[in-house]
Amino acid sequence: MAKAKKLTLAPFDPSQGRKVRSVKATQVARMVKQRTGKFNPGTDNPQEILQFGWIDPELIYFNYERQRYPEPTHQKKLDKKWNTNVMTCGQARKDSDGNYYVADGQQHITVYINKYPGQPVPLFYVESDDPNVETQMLLALNVDSAPMAQYFIHEQHIKMDDEKAIAIEKAVTDANCETGYKIRRPGSITHITDLYNSWEQWGSDSLYTILTKLRIYWPNEKIYTATMMGFLKVKELLENADLYTDDLLDDIFAECNAHFEDMNRLHLDIKDEFKIAYPTNYQGMGNTEKVASGIINVYEKATDTPILPLPFSIDIPMMIDNEDIS
Repeated sequence: MAKAKKLTLAPFDPSQGRKVRSVKATQVARMVKQRTGKFNPGTDNPQEILQFGWIDPELIYFNYERQRYPEPTHQKKLDKKWNTNVMTCGQARKDSDGNYYVADGQQHITVYINKYPGQPVPLFYVESDDPNVETQMLLALNVDSAPMAQYFIHEQHIKMDDEKAIAIEKAVTDANCETGYKIRRPGSITHITDLYNSWEQWGSDSLYTILTKLRIYWPNEKIYTATMMGFLKVKELLENADLYTDDLLDDIFAECNAHFEDMNRLHLDIKDEFKIAYPTNYQGMGNTEKVASGIINVYEKATDTPILPLPFSIDIPMMIDNEDIS
């Protein structure tokens, strides 16, 4: 009897090994099926159910028993950035009276009606007198759908020559690191939101400096951005106190490398100590400030050299050969 095939459900790149990264949808579907096993066959006829049309705006309704509220701030942003090529078509239910109840796309549709008064509105719709169909569509499109990972958004911003994305990617690659999605190679960074926040708060030069140090002191590990941001905060504190030197930063990295098992344990161990020291208000303390406080505390205790007031007071147990000193 043949063994059951082991399923592989991790994300994958269907274009790997190709010169051209465009892959036929049927080929991608086949690759997915090879990894997931068979799909349940459809029992209906989508061409009879799913329809598209340009609809008179006077026939379109938003049912606020089954719809979120308008968001004017978001709508003004859409207006400023408007590009008809990327407008989201609404998803709606058409009842037997010929009215359309929008389940998804309210913000875009409202902006569209204001920008193009009297113009028909593009809608995908299904015909039904059951209002629950709206709820099913709303939940399927807004809850059950998989949001795009920030890495892919970052990648597209680079292709669109976005200056911020290009500057961030340059700081990363110059430091011998790489951005990616669910990878664990040495120097890889997958928490892209942290990367953007760090660039906005500390700039390209500091980001490059800290990433370079992380690669030097933990050359075989992926980049844990919680640790990265802790060191960025330490660098900021040193500069604000007019204490920063390259040698001091290297000394701090060296002590932390000697003290903690790895880059991941650095921020996790520090946070664990904060949970013990501050059981009631731990959640209200900034993670970056906590990690920075732990880093400074370890350096000061290891060298018996006070350098900075800690953002949060903490006493990290010192380690020898990864065992606590009692």
